[in-house]
Amino acid sequence: MPSSPNKFYIWNLRLESDAQPIAWNPPESNEAFQGGDCGEYFGKVFEAMQQKLEIENLVFYFTRDIDRLPSYGENVVAVVIGDEWSRIPKYFHKVRAVFKCYGINSISGFNLLQPSYLNLLTFTQFIGNQIVNSSRWINHSFYRLRSRKTSPIYDIPLGYSNLVELPVKPILERGTDVFFAGSVVHRPRSKWSLKYWIKTPKSLSRSQMLANIDRIKKTQPEISVELSVTEGFVVSYDPTKSADAKSYSEKMMNTKVCLVPRGTSFETFRFFEAMRCGCLIITESLPPRWFYDGSPAIQVRDWREMKAVLEVLSDRELLESKHQAALRWWQEKCSETAVGEYIAEKLQQTR
Repeated sequence: MPSSPNKFYIWNLRLESDAQPIAWNPPESNEAFQGGDCGEYFGKVFEAMQQKLEIENLVFYFTRDIDRLPSYGENVVAVVIGDEWSRIPKYFHKVRAVFKCYGINSISGFNLLQPSYLNLLTFTQFIGNQIVNSSRWINHSFYRLRSRKTSPIYDIPLGYSNLVELPVKPILERGTDVFFAGSVVHRPRSKWSLKYWIKTPKSLSRSQMLANIDRIKKTQPEISVELSVTEGFVVSYDPTKSADAKSYSEKMMNTKVCLVPRGTSFETFRFFEAMRCGCLIITESLPPRWFYDGSPAIQVRDWREMKAVLEVLSDRELLESKHQAALRWWQEKCSETAVGEYIAEKLQQTR
């Protein structure tokens, strides 16, 4: 561990114009954290990183702000959360390195072999996102063409937002076969809203998932299904209430198969929460990132494929194998220790 400690600051998590950096001593909690900030997860990530890092006098900013930081320089490291649009931070050339949830490359998720309204919405959102981000890409590309130094930008997992520590329950002892908790829409919309009628990729995908679950419940009543559908986006449950956090964690730990539909982005907290609990994950397309590539999660192109996937529930040996694979993947790729060591390794390479 460095003899001269590195410094950590929470910066502009609420994206306010008059924000001030808040000193942080990870893994300690901080009152600045709210639901979705994953303060507990990243606090432990930084703790693990410090055990491996041999560089001194670094300043870490834990932030949602992709436009500005309180300071810049070769000693500054930005750890960026919350940017579902996968944008390039404007300060890409002013810091030592950037570690970013959601990365800087999104995927279209468009399936040419199965044209549908959902595919059209998904592709339209992707194109809109590319247009919005085009100025950042152009600026970044020109900067590199002029042979100027740009900071490396590394992908990191989203982490979990709202899990309490529980002993891992053996998969065959779990009482719920299939579990989903979440919203269909990000927020309730008026019937006068255009998005109410044309829908979004998130709302349409999740509606289709729930419709297929309803069919499975009717045709295969022996499958135990638990759904907790909320009216709008919440971070699993209310993170300010320990009872809610424990309830959600207990439900997840009692689940064999966790459904992880897309949100605004294809990446969601629930993927990592389910992986940490050793659930078999059914999800949609995932971007090519080091912590997704080769994962034991089952990716479906259409939620109608879910019925065939759920046949794994009748194969006890395969279910146990998937369970153990999920726990190993969490430990080796997504856990606080794994991500902390990854950040330390990448920073060592910038020396």
